[in-house]
Amino acid sequence: MDDSTPITISLHSISDQSGEQEEIRFSAPGTLYQKESATYVRYEEVINETDKVNTTIKITDGDATIIRRGAVSMRQQFIQGEQTDGTYGSLYGPIKIGTDTKSMDFKWDERTKVGALSLEYRVLFEGEETGNHQLSIRLKGERT
Repeated sequence: MDDSTPITISLHSISDQSGEQEEIRFSAPGTLYQKESATYVRYEEVINETDKVNTTIKITDGDATIIRRGAVSMRQQFIQGEQTDGTYGSLYGPIKIGTDTKSMDFKWDERTKVGALSLEYRVLFEGEETGNHQLSIRLKGERT
């Protein structure tokens, strides 16, 4: 992780579940680094005074994997046009979830230190669709 770039993450999430829409926005400091053919984005989300979630996003050519650990545990993979399996941690143990990714786009400009990840997907619990989700993460690094 020697070549990590300090970045600011601006996250915007819209979830439409059974006609109920939930919108989340937050910003956090993080880091971006390259390892082999993957780009990694790491940041910490503060949910409240005592609960925090460490998030790592691994992005390769054609897929993204979001791994969350802490107050929320989750591992979800996104491949455009495909349905993938993941897990969500609950009080009763891990729950299998499916993700049907409609679109995925990632851009990072090393020169300007600006980029974005956008995902549009459906989540399935036990094969049943629970809603549509849009996730947009803007990345802005310090230019050197």
